[in-house]
Amino acid sequence: MQGLFSLLFATEPLETSSNMWWDSLCYDWHSGNRDRERGGEDLRMQNIMFETLAAVLRLDSESCQVAALHGLGHLNHPGTAALVHTFIAEHPALTAQTKEYALRAAKFDVL
Repeated sequence: MQGLFSLLFATEPLETSSNMWWDSLCYDWHSGNRDRERGGEDLRMQNIMFETLAAVLRLDSESCQVAALHGLGHLNHPGTAALVHTFIAEHPALTAQTKEYALRAAKFDVL
């Protein structure tokens, strides 16, 4: 999945496609349809998706970073806040809008 973002969405975000890509994949954890506390597939998939989103967040592309923040905001992974705060600290030149969105993603407060 990281390849899709680094090879396509980094250069052509296709309107909102790169942001909304994660809605259908992550929203089950946001809505409670999936729960990592159940273990098994729910836990494994959430961890894999978190690692993928972390890799996309590290790409040198603002559109990919915002898309990763959007996914993180829906995934409800316990490592999200730490990842987002590290991202903000490592990117002091973030726009105010992107920083605000990142902070909202850290609280799972994205639409």
